[in-house]
Amino acid sequence: MKQFQVTKLLIFSLFVFLFVLAGNVQSQDSWWKDKKSKNDYDKKKQDLCKKTFKDIASGFSYSSLGLINQYLGQDVYLDFIGTEKGYYNFSQAELIISEFMDYFKVVSVRYSRSYYKNSYAFVKGKYTYDIGSGRRDLKISISLKYRYDMWYIDQININ
Repeated sequence: MKQFQVTKLLIFSLFVFLFVLAGNVQSQDSWWKDKKSKNDYDKKKQDLCKKTFKDIASGFSYSSLGLINQYLGQDVYLDFIGTEKGYYNFSQAELIISEFMDYFKVVSVRYSRSYYKNSYAFVKGKYTYDIGSGRRDLKISISLKYRYDMWYIDQININ
């Protein structure tokens, strides 16, 4: 009987944890303002833009370079704390982003506002990381350009 109660408590705890986690993910959508679309093509394009930003945030949040680099184009402007500043090709950008995530162990990436126009979009937010003595915040901004039916990273600034 006691084992049944412990199992029940563990299952209940798991559901509470998943509910809280799902609540955090949903609350992140406040940064995105849906615009009225003229047609289905524009709506799909806008939805793809939002998904791209979410994938990039997830890539940083889970230190998953694969979620980020799928949106790297031929060249991307990076500004990471003023040290790595400039235009980089795909492989250079991939290396710089990877090294940055290895050093600045991310706790969370949260967007606070966004802007969307036909072929350009950007978000601003906060990059929270854990380094030795505790958590610290950096400002993050990411801009995208739309080319060839896909959104590509134009710039990433983390300062």
